[in-house]
Amino acid sequence: MYFIYWVLLKATLSAGLHVINAAYRLRNCTKGRMVTVKGRLKIAAKGNIIIGNGCRIWSHIGTTQISAGPRATIEVGENTFINTGTIITSRKHIQIGKNCQIANQVIMMDDDFHDVTVRESKSGKDNIIIGDNVWIATRAVILKGVTIGEGAVVAAGSVVTKDVPAYTLVGGVPAKFIKTISQNNTIEN
Repeated sequence: MYFIYWVLLKATLSAGLHVINAAYRLRNCTKGRMVTVKGRLKIAAKGNIIIGNGCRIWSHIGTTQISAGPRATIEVGENTFINTGTIITSRKHIQIGKNCQIANQVIMMDDDFHDVTVRESKSGKDNIIIGDNVWIATRAVILKGVTIGEGAVVAAGSVVTKDVPAYTLVGGVPAKFIKTISQNNTIEN
């Protein structure tokens, strides 16, 4: 019986420490209630970073980095989970919906930072919009100008260069349509 109490006490203390860690690590951000951070997160908030209620950000195995440049905004919706080693870099606007699952080592960039041929000139920036209930799997890359619809799934290792319709599974380099997903989370052929 005492073992159960000990386990519950330990879990409660651990959760409390993650909330305190979030308050410290996200001190330059606007954040909602019960946001938790596990590990040492890197934040560069020259612009606005807004984290919704109940978000969980893990940065304990690989360092998660969130960077909003001057006049840029990053918005993370309620109850979204961002796993270790993820990099989110904005020079304009990145919006992540509610209840999203972002796996390890995902990269999101709304700017190419320089032109391919003339590296001294800037290439421009464009918004990234991710709908509610989206799952982005391990090591996927989301590039500028992309909108990912509600309930969509991006397969591991994909590079998303074009919009993804709601309730679809995409994968590959560049990411292409694979299957439709029904709204009750079953894959249709």
